[in-house]
Amino acid sequence: MTTRARSPTTLPVITTAHISQNTAHYPSPVIVYARVSQGFLPVLGINVTAIIENEDGHQVTLELWDNGAGADTVKNDGIYSRYFTDYHGNGRYSLKVHAQARKNTARLSQQQNKALYIPGYAENGKIIPNLPKPEVKEDVAEAEMDGFSRVSSGGSFTISVVPPNGNHSQVFPPGKIVDLDAKFQGDRIQLSWTAPGKVLDKGRADSYMIRTSKHVLDLQENFDKAALINTSGLIPKEAGSVENFEFKPEPSKIENGTTFYIAIQAVREPNVTSEVSNIAQATNFIPPQEPSIPDLGTNISAISLAIFGLAVIVSIF
Repeated sequence: MTTRARSPTTLPVITTAHISQNTAHYPSPVIVYARVSQGFLPVLGINVTAIIENEDGHQVTLELWDNGAGADTVKNDGIYSRYFTDYHGNGRYSLKVHAQARKNTARLSQQQNKALYIPGYAENGKIIPNLPKPEVKEDVAEAEMDGFSRVSSGGSFTISVVPPNGNHSQVFPPGKIVDLDAKFQGDRIQLSWTAPGKVLDKGRADSYMIRTSKHVLDLQENFDKAALINTSGLIPKEAGSVENFEFKPEPSKIENGTTFYIAIQAVREPNVTSEVSNIAQATNFIPPQEPSIPDLGTNISAISLAIFGLAVIVSIF
């Protein structure tokens, strides 16, 4: 398919689509990808929809996301992705992708700084602070783009070994959380992540299981035995939503430099869990207090008094 921009001086917006595998065997999920770009720059903030049709004409419409969660590996890279699990029989399925944007809603992404900020470090038992974290603005340039609509064919793929009847998507667990973030706020730890679904990245999980430890290996090797956080008041949101939760680590003693590691599993009843999330780290860092103005004034007064005393001594002699 050939796409052209309205202006000869403007690069066209290109949409390409493909599937993670040409042949899938139930219960293996398939990932749908669509790349939207203008020149070398990814196009963000648009609606990208996949239409998947089997040989009998049954269609499934799937909204693709570029949020860095679920099937999408990197956020805001212009590659929109989603799991496809709505199998309706064996055979060949075709893929078509529709990318659409109204005027001034799409934007082009520039290179973003992904460096991790470390507030301080320990040296000989003392906390040494780094310089304050600089204010970082989203390095995304708003594109002066006309509205556009692109349709791209992603070819076809084959599904086999699908049982004849029933809801086949229920064999898939909730999606793995991959963007868990943690930070201290006072004596509490604040968490944020993108909500997975009840079935991979579709629907709403029934609950979350959050565990924490001061030792990262506890979560890596023995997640089920790490300390469990009370999440009875945490109601999961729809897949793709931003989740926020905070808790107070107890009964651990929290000092300057204390580090906690946290990980999450999403749960679908009865007792179907996702893979353990990425492990987030929260360090309690208390920057040293700078000398107050009264202290500085006291020091100046002391220096002035010493000079005055020296002058008196010199005048006596």
